[in-house]
Amino acid sequence: MSFVWTLIGTITQLMLALFLFMLVVFSASGIANGPQLSKIQLAILTASMYVLPALCVLSAIIVVYLHRHGGSAMSYWWYAMPPAATVLYLAYALTLNRAA
Repeated sequence: MSFVWTLIGTITQLMLALFLFMLVVFSASGIANGPQLSKIQLAILTASMYVLPALCVLSAIIVVYLHRHGGSAMSYWWYAMPPAATVLYLAYALTLNRAA
């Protein structure tokens, strides 16, 4: 694993965490201002506001840890965890939005 790519990936993940926080805040508030949502739906939207950025930070920590302990280039696949979770969130948000 290259130090430069680990550093670039980690910085990118931290910037993505801020972007995802803003994305969820604005999309969830727009959805919540629509028709009445159940408590579970609101809880999922609220949890997403914290979980998606936390996944970015967690994936960055995992990759840095693996870099320091001799991980292979396959360790970079941990950076794919937040985009995959974002796709799931966006699918959920679009489903809620269409149901309105």
